[in-house]
Amino acid sequence: MEAHRYNVHKNLNIYWSVFDEVTGQKAVINGFVMDMLTAEEAKELVRALNCEVDQEFLLAA
Repeated sequence: MEAHRYNVHKNLNIYWSVFDEVTGQKAVINGFVMDMLTAEEAKELVRALNCEVDQEFLLAA
């Protein structure tokens, strides 16, 4: 199974963050830290970000 660049991490409360596994930090999109998301929001964002990374890789090949 292929490792993905972005993953969800649970915060200490009910919210989730999207982490960039390459940088080891929370993902930042358009200047906004991807933090304090619901589980559904975080999972959907991770899916979309990883799909975008995969497409960029395929185009570069």
